[in-house]
Amino acid sequence: MKRFRIRRTALLALAMAFLAVAWVWDGFIAIERFVVGLIPWTRFKHAFAALVDRLPAPFALLIFLVPFLIVEPLLVVATVAIAMGYVVVGVIAWIVLKLLAVALIPAIFDLTQHKLMTMPWFARAYDKVMAFHHYADQIVAPYKEAAAEVLRQWRRGAAAATRRVPGLAHLAARFATRKRASGRPVLPSNG
Repeated sequence: MKRFRIRRTALLALAMAFLAVAWVWDGFIAIERFVVGLIPWTRFKHAFAALVDRLPAPFALLIFLVPFLIVEPLLVVATVAIAMGYVVVGVIAWIVLKLLAVALIPAIFDLTQHKLMTMPWFARAYDKVMAFHHYADQIVAPYKEAAAEVLRQWRRGAAAATRRVPGLAHLAARFATRKRASGRPVLPSNG
């Protein structure tokens, strides 16, 4: 029984970590698409897509892996700098390099995905990752719902406490009015 509980906890932790990484990945793709809207990206994207279409699929994979090929050796250099006593510089370099890799990989994947999917092994691997993504969603869903319910209870408690403090209820009502005017949803006061 204890072994099953440990395995279940480990699987839940793995699923949560996977979903967190997927959430960050989706967030960076959304940021990339927002930035794309600010710059003349469409012309570049079409030119890049035309270039990727002319290349064989293994070269598209190489383009997708370029951030790894650049960042990973530099991460080793940053780690060596930390070990040699340049802790602040090394940590800053390590964090910047990791953020750069995490930001670039989704953008490049978004641009090369159509060509990468022409490789059967890559398409199978992608399907397996997406199947695990859905499985992880199913595992974590009850915990997400429970956490959302706890947050709703805390908000209700805070709203009740706010109503008991003179003047604070008026501020909360003004805040809710502003929130409603901006089009964002307001939680019901329940009482």
